[in-house]
Amino acid sequence: MRQAREAGCKFADFTGGEPLLHPKLPEFLAAAKKLGFVTSVTTNCLLFSERAGELAGLVDLLHFSIDADSAELHDKIRGGESYNRVINSIDAALANKLYPDLMFTYTEENINAIEGVWKLAREKRLILILDPVFATSGGEDKVSRNAHRQALDFSKKKGVYLNRAHLLLRDMGGNRVRDPLCRAVSSTVVITPDNRLALPCYHHRCVNVGINGDLAGVLRSREREEALSKEGRYSFCEGCHINCYFDPTYQFAGGRFWRESVRSKLRYAVTKYLLYRRPWPIWGFKKPTSLGMPITIDEYGSTPTAGKRS
Repeated sequence: MRQAREAGCKFADFTGGEPLLHPKLPEFLAAAKKLGFVTSVTTNCLLFSERAGELAGLVDLLHFSIDADSAELHDKIRGGESYNRVINSIDAALANKLYPDLMFTYTEENINAIEGVWKLAREKRLILILDPVFATSGGEDKVSRNAHRQALDFSKKKGVYLNRAHLLLRDMGGNRVRDPLCRAVSSTVVITPDNRLALPCYHHRCVNVGINGDLAGVLRSREREEALSKEGRYSFCEGCHINCYFDPTYQFAGGRFWRESVRSKLRYAVTKYLLYRRPWPIWGFKKPTSLGMPITIDEYGSTPTAGKRS
């Protein structure tokens, strides 16, 4: 992580799978905070209540995955009983001065449950994040225009965040290899559980470069240079719209993508940090050597096949 910080990374996202399965997650978060990273964790909440105290003061952006406003639908989507764990985790987080965003990955199946989840978020003065489900194989959008329209209309309500640039990307059919938008390699450093750099991204990794204590060297390696030259141009990049890589990509895109993304993020920040008065993440003071990239560290578990679901 120290080398990642020196390379210009500012944002450390501990993801999975389920990051709370790793017993040393609090140690990793503490090290990241000491280095000046803004930290992020997304969890399904199965283990959160028991570990909330360990995470106090260590997570800047905490996301709880919630898929419905009832145990019946949420547990059906999740394939097991977890809704009540999410509800209990919200109280455990607030008791430890942690302020989770509720991450709602919307699909055709649960789009009508948005309002109920929003009411829960409003009651607790938390942000509701609407994230359209994505297919890792690219191609046709799995969400209908009508469902996107519902989400877009709902995003106008107080305390609801939707990066509207995601919808623009889907309207144009996703990434196009002839004129690529994706900057997954340029914008993000992805480190796998076995300490390798995943290229060009985690979901479509076709090269895994062992770091062996020299991240700076790996970032200058032939393999990464080749991935940069093919960025957004691999065959599997056609139609891709994976949210977690395009979110940082929009800062490179300019034009409408950049404007819609910035506008959405400003609205999020004003609501969360000014209206709800939640603690503002403070960037570290070390001068970056390049654009502020996020570093994604996968902890125990495979990448989900669709959506930003933990």
